Amino acid sequence: MSTAPTDFVDLSFRTDLGLLFSRWLRSTSDAEVRLGYEAALAVAAPHGARYWLLDMRRRGPASLAATRWVIDTFLPRLAEYFAQPVYLAYLLSPSHLTDFAPTARPAAPKAYEVALFSDEAAALHWLEHCRHAEAAPTPVL
Repeated sequence: MSTAPTDFVDLSFRTDLGLLFSRWLRSTSDAEVRLGYEAALAVAAPHGARYWLLDMRRRGPASLAATRWVIDTFLPRLAEYFAQPVYLAYLLSPSHLTDFAPTARPAAPKAYEVALFSDEAAALHWLEHCRHAEAAPTPVL
């Protein structure tokens, strides 16, 4: 299933993988960043999709205000929609990967996990690893 609510982000959900793809198509304003994330949540939540690939390579870096909104407002809200952590693999161009500094841990423990990549195969591998790690039985001591 693919949806393009705007000209700046293409959203698709792979039912077979339980994976949301969010591919940003161009540079965006702060308002468009918020709209894009809200649209992604609107696609993911009904499916319980907790594995997200966010391809930011064409979008480039967001403003500090938009980045703060994602970290301080959007990501903590994920716990309201999903009982288990959401895994977000950010795909960035190598030149923008160095712009990102480590962020504070979420207010709600285990609400989400974020990883940054410049290679799509590595990002998909990480998401698959997260899925398998969750599915693995917990050893009984």
